[in-house]
Amino acid sequence: MGGFENYREYMDTVNEELSIIPMIETMQAMNNLEAILTVPDIDVLLMGPSDLSINLDIPLDYHNPKYQKALDKIAAASQDAGVIPGMYFIPGGQDPKSFIDRGFKFFTQPWSISATQGIQQQLQTIKR
Repeated sequence: MGGFENYREYMDTVNEELSIIPMIETMQAMNNLEAILTVPDIDVLLMGPSDLSINLDIPLDYHNPKYQKALDKIAAASQDAGVIPGMYFIPGGQDPKSFIDRGFKFFTQPWSISATQGIQQQLQTIKR
């Protein structure tokens, strides 16, 4: 088990090192934010911007007041619960600072096939 002498040691280490990061992507999740945030040991509450905008009936309309209100609600509820608010990605054309100013502190950047292909092409150019 990866250098662990016993299962108990392994489980103790895993429990200390794993992060609990629920995603908020639906109206059901938005309506239950406070309940979700009562789950013990949540590290980050991660917002999925595309899916949430679709579920708000404003697909990919990141400037819509409805979407902006959802951002504010997620950030405020997370902070009130002592949980770090995060974004699965920052949508194109959006200013990253606006999310930081709202209190978002955790950001991921998913890798798409096109991004991977672009990196591979750049690496091929470097090899030449």
